[in-house]
Amino acid sequence: MKNILRNSIYLGKNMFRDMSFTFWGLMYPIILAGFFYIAFSGIINMEIKTINVGIGRENQAYPILENVEILNVMEIHENDAEKSLKSGKIDGYIKNDLTLVVDGSGLNQTVIKGILDQIIQIIALNEPMQNLDFEVNYLSAKTQEANPMLVIFYSLIAMVSTYGVFPGIETAVTSQANLTDIGARINTTPIKKSTLLISGVIDGLLINIFSNILLLLFLRFVLKMDLFTNIWYSGIFILLGNLFGVSLGIFVGSSNKKSPGVKVMFSIATTLFLSFLSGMMSPNIKVSIDKNVPILGKINPISIITNSLYKINLLGNTRNLSQGMILLAVYSLVLMAVSYLFLGRSQYDSI
Repeated sequence: MKNILRNSIYLGKNMFRDMSFTFWGLMYPIILAGFFYIAFSGIINMEIKTINVGIGRENQAYPILENVEILNVMEIHENDAEKSLKSGKIDGYIKNDLTLVVDGSGLNQTVIKGILDQIIQIIALNEPMQNLDFEVNYLSAKTQEANPMLVIFYSLIAMVSTYGVFPGIETAVTSQANLTDIGARINTTPIKKSTLLISGVIDGLLINIFSNILLLLFLRFVLKMDLFTNIWYSGIFILLGNLFGVSLGIFVGSSNKKSPGVKVMFSIATTLFLSFLSGMMSPNIKVSIDKNVPILGKINPISIITNSLYKINLLGNTRNLSQGMILLAVYSLVLMAVSYLFLGRSQYDSI
């Protein structure tokens, strides 16, 4: 235990001397969060104003749409619809066959399409049109409003939780005599690889959790974003994300003989790609993957964390979380075991 503590102190000091680690691990997440907030704050805080809809009075949907508070129904003849759309007088025109005509895409057009789809479904079920009630509230009130755009920030938190990959790489590089002078010196000492590995994991977790806390404080008190309603379960997934990230970093660092810079860039590309698949760049990507390749969302570690954070904090659902926890833990243990085999087999002709 004494050796592990001493090694942890030395490794920690060595990591903080690395400027690339300081930037990617501590500064980059906060910078990225700031850019995301600037780019998406307008969408996140968007309030839907009155939507202008053109429709003929003889249309069967006319009396229904008149009762939808958010819509401003305008009686327009079909021949004048194109002119009204191009001038911006209306956001969409509904034909007598209930097809929607628009001159662009946006939130207003999406809302109209959603309402129209509900009307069409009622008609297809041969239900009376009076059954449509857009003012009924089927959801119980929650303190946190569900906003699909928040998936981006949950995905960002998930990605940053895996940034333990950087201290993980540093741990593996430090263990290799052919990559650094420190590694060469360590390999001439009786320090066990297992002890060094455990020390690196401890350092990686502590340092990256500190980075996560800085990011969460920045989101909460600087950007004024209250993303968490259940700290306990959220913290478990963030912690497992940290463990996975450190394990991945040690694996990347020990599985090849590339330079430390190449290892870091590969790790950045990997975490960005997994974050892209989890919806960090656009919620539509996540929706498309969940619809067409659902297995990818279930095995992608960053998607697991993102989905769990969204489910826990916005949907208030803490059931069936164990599968994600177990999968993240298994990923970490497998990567750690394979990394230990790589490091244990390292042999050098001369140091």
